[in-house]
Amino acid sequence: MTLRDRKQKEFAEKWMRNGKFGILNLCPRFGKIRTTINILNLAYPKHATVLIAYPDNKIKDSWIADFVIMGYSNPNITYTTHLSMWKYEDKVFDLVVIDEIHLLSEAQIESAKVLLQSNKNVLGLTGTLSRWTEETLAQELDLLVIAEYPIHQAVEEGVIVDYQIVVKTVFLDDTIKQNYKGKMRTEKAQFDALTWAINSAERDGRNTMFLRLARMRIIQNSIAKRDCTKRMLDAFKDDRILVFCGVTSIADQLGIPSYHSKSTEKEIFTDFAAGKGNHLAVVKIGNTGVTYKPLNKVIINYFDSNAQNLAQKIMRCTAMEYDNPDKKAYIYIVCTNEDVEKRWLTKALEFFDGSKIKYV
Repeated sequence: MTLRDRKQKEFAEKWMRNGKFGILNLCPRFGKIRTTINILNLAYPKHATVLIAYPDNKIKDSWIADFVIMGYSNPNITYTTHLSMWKYEDKVFDLVVIDEIHLLSEAQIESAKVLLQSNKNVLGLTGTLSRWTEETLAQELDLLVIAEYPIHQAVEEGVIVDYQIVVKTVFLDDTIKQNYKGKMRTEKAQFDALTWAINSAERDGRNTMFLRLARMRIIQNSIAKRDCTKRMLDAFKDDRILVFCGVTSIADQLGIPSYHSKSTEKEIFTDFAAGKGNHLAVVKIGNTGVTYKPLNKVIINYFDSNAQNLAQKIMRCTAMEYDNPDKKAYIYIVCTNEDVEKRWLTKALEFFDGSKIKYV
């Protein structure tokens, strides 16, 4: 039995000893599904009624695959997305599992609150739980963190691979003019104009939400960030790399296969996850619940200030590969030199060891 196997069993037993109600905060790539299967094998017969809620159907596929690998068969498992949890608010299950519980929206938390009124055995699963989200789940659902296995401990114990984060700093483009609602400006000029407007509105006590969204879209669509990403892809042309983008247009401009909500060739994503092909760009897909084999490089073209979201992207390439025991994960983050994005990055990297972050 490996250390990972022992840890999974240990956390399963700890959840059961603590009233079978609470959250296991176990770092990404640790094996939360297999920890849950330990719980099912130890405490729930094969005919027990189980509800498993997850953010998207790719995670459902991971559950089904691990059930097959671990030999767990139960005809009474009900699968649902977070979005459809409301359909089960009046149902009673032997066990309710909420996977990636940190991703619940306010409305979904309200559905969970109703569901938990009649369900007493509840397992929340996450690998990236910010302090704010932890407090929200405690206040709204009375779900507390029962056990935690942080990234740094998993690295030290060899359960996930060591990593290096490299932040590539770029300047917004100040040469190519684009049409911003009738005004021909470079992305740098438009960014500065919006920043001036935001500061002015704040001084006057006016709402700045739409101005901030417009400024964020400049970063998402940045020519400078796109070109930096393309240069890295050229430098790593023989390596397998997953690229996370903020918008489909940038993903489609990188000169590599891309997969997002507008994609028609769905097998591109599954093939890459299975190990076929060198490069793939994704948008709002593939952050959670998917294992990519083999993979030790990720490029993050866009991020926001949400540490949970960024951590999930970073951890996509830190799974242990037993045929590559010396593997080290390299994560490249493209960030402008603008103060607002640098603040996002500082906040978003809260889960990671500062000594493993390099700025270039």
